Amino acid sequence: MIRQLSCLVRLGPCARKAVSLVAGLATIAAASGCVVKQCTEIGCDDSFSITATTADKRWAPGEYALDLSVDGADVSCAYTWTNTPQVGGGGVFVQCGPAVTVSVDPVTRCTETSDGDSVSQSCTPISGQFTQRITVQGTPARVDVVVQRDGAVVGERSFTPAYRSSYPNGRHCGPVCRGDAQDWQLP
Repeated sequence: MIRQLSCLVRLGPCARKAVSLVAGLATIAAASGCVVKQCTEIGCDDSFSITATTADKRWAPGEYALDLSVDGADVSCAYTWTNTPQVGGGGVFVQCGPAVTVSVDPVTRCTETSDGDSVSQSCTPISGQFTQRITVQGTPARVDVVVQRDGAVVGERSFTPAYRSSYPNGRHCGPVCRGDAQDWQLP
């Protein structure tokens, strides 16, 4: 561009530097004006979850009952566990109330494979090992849980969540979601 201008008009060394500087600044200004921030529409929910395990990750068969107090509101549910996965390898899923679910799922061992620019992951269930996950929608300040098997208390504990904010579409887009996940080892 400078060479083309200098062919049309004879420019001195200082003038050529000035034209070069102006052309460079114009290019930078044009490039920065073309940057468009686009937001995806990934959604998320506020939630608190508890992953309960036993020392050997095995759950004894029996009739399980969970009694929860979520910020003072009582929620109860029950399920039968046979210590075997459902057809397809899944566990048990129970809707305890509009905002509380419980699932018992297999523990998995995952391996990651890289091939150039791509990465893939494969997960395989570990035979006989399961975790129980309690999920509460929203942001309760306190959750008390009592787990029973065949009428006997297996464990009880109070949880005070420490929420962290996440931005699935980036900080500039929203939504902002708050969540916490805690572990609980039962005997």
